[in-house]
Amino acid sequence: MFTNRFLRVLKMGKRLKGKLRRFLLCLLYPSRVQEHVRKREGECDQCGACCKIVLSCPFLIEYGSHTACRIYNSFRPMACRTFPLDQRDIEDVEHHCTFFFPDKQGSRETAQLIVPVWRTEKNES
Repeated sequence: MFTNRFLRVLKMGKRLKGKLRRFLLCLLYPSRVQEHVRKREGECDQCGACCKIVLSCPFLIEYGSHTACRIYNSFRPMACRTFPLDQRDIEDVEHHCTFFFPDKQGSRETAQLIVPVWRTEKNES
């Protein structure tokens, strides 16, 4: 019982970290974010998985098995418009997203991750 709770807390912490990472990248590095958005393939089917990563978005409407966003076509925040930024974001929604990031050989498995400037090997040494 303790291990299940611990694993849920770890998973939520990882998702919260991803949410904060996406927010800061969109705020501080918009050109870099747009570059990665152009690399993704697929399209949004408005499943709502990204709207329920940590907490449910107040603009998300759920009716039966369908979801809709109240602000989808008007003033969605940048973090919503650009989701997913890389493969880690798809893992945050447990692969329920219809977007994917192909590698150079066309596989859906591997992708380049966005690494913030403060986390490069050069800065860590």
